[in-house]
Amino acid sequence: MDILLAFVGSALLVLLGHWLLLRLAAPAQGGTPVFAVIPAAGDGEGLEQALRHLRWLQGEKLAPFTPLVVDAGLSPQGLALVRSLQRRDPALLFCPAEEATYILQRKGDHGYFSL
Repeated sequence: MDILLAFVGSALLVLLGHWLLLRLAAPAQGGTPVFAVIPAAGDGEGLEQALRHLRWLQGEKLAPFTPLVVDAGLSPQGLALVRSLQRRDPALLFCPAEEATYILQRKGDHGYFSL
């Protein structure tokens, strides 16, 4: 009985520590939107994995952001990959590098960004 109680207590402490660490490491929940800017070049190597990791952060409620893929010299295969990712996730934003600064510009004094 003592061994079972020690095991359950240890498991609870580990879970509490994990939860506490995630909450302490999470960015503050402010009113200003955050963009995760992902430059993509070539055939889009690593793009899908980067988006998967960012989605995990969103799923864990660790970072409230909008992913923005910026074309930094994508090949036709890379553009096809981005289009395929956008079909799977319509919330995924994509733009050429020249337009990225326009997307991220402040709109008025209301504390939000235009898309």
